[in-house]
Amino acid sequence: MNVTQIAQTLAVLVMTNATSASAQAPAVTGAWTRVAIRDSSGKTLQLPNAHAFVIFSADGFFSQSVIPTGRPRIDMELAAMTKDQLLARFRDVDGWRGTYSIAGNRLTRKTVADIEPTGEGSVLVQVFRFAGDTLILSRANPADKSESRFVRVR
Repeated sequence: MNVTQIAQTLAVLVMTNATSASAQAPAVTGAWTRVAIRDSSGKTLQLPNAHAFVIFSADGFFSQSVIPTGRPRIDMELAAMTKDQLLARFRDVDGWRGTYSIAGNRLTRKTVADIEPTGEGSVLVQVFRFAGDTLILSRANPADKSESRFVRVR
């Protein structure tokens, strides 16, 4: 099963578990894959082979992960790997989850668990908008030109 198939399966599970209140669910509800990213100066970054997926549930939870494709397959226990093998295994890998709320066009995410423990407890406030079927997330501070674009996983 590849990363896209996993994300699609998760999207189906999220949507299947939505209650009748889902008709009033936020527009961001569902599974999304990142297709573009810009840094704080607005420069478009080349996406690595690390596909980001974010899932927003109808009841206020989110999960975001980044798992690169093409990582070397090494059939040994983590404890037996060299430093270089471990770094290659986890390079560009990211994962975090928590709760979210929406007020107007502001999306506030509170991190409950993060692959990097120092991120736990952090709060990320973003502005969201849609361009057709594309979800655009940017920083609440207009001086920060960071932006991520996501399309809904179908």
